[in-house]
Amino acid sequence: MYILSKCGLVGLVLALVLIGLPSASPAWIFGEVVTIEQLSFRPDAIQVPGDNFAVLVVQNREEAPILHEITSPSLFESGTLIQVLGTGQIEYNGKRVSRILLYPGEEVVIWFYAGKGRSYPFQCNLNGHAMQGVVRAG
Repeated sequence: MYILSKCGLVGLVLALVLIGLPSASPAWIFGEVVTIEQLSFRPDAIQVPGDNFAVLVVQNREEAPILHEITSPSLFESGTLIQVLGTGQIEYNGKRVSRILLYPGEEVVIWFYAGKGRSYPFQCNLNGHAMQGVVRAG
């Protein structure tokens, strides 16, 4: 009997979803890109289709050696978050993602299910930063 590992099953489901979903924009495959520059998220608000799978890519493009975090209780909640991968450090509280740390040049890709009408705020409060962004599902 062939048993898929948990990671293999998630990857298979994600691949099937990405192959099987039509979209008017390539963002559903490559993601909506948010850059971190000059202590801010750019853009700081993104609209994605509701009741659909979405991809958010966050890149730290600071020129100075500034560490940033991404926290989001609503984006990282069970039933929403599908997968997080990247060059940054992903921290967990039990099995749940608690935050992502990004040094300059690092990025993270977040796959999630965007419920229609929901907002998914994210922020960086590390070292007194007051950066905020939001993903809104239409």
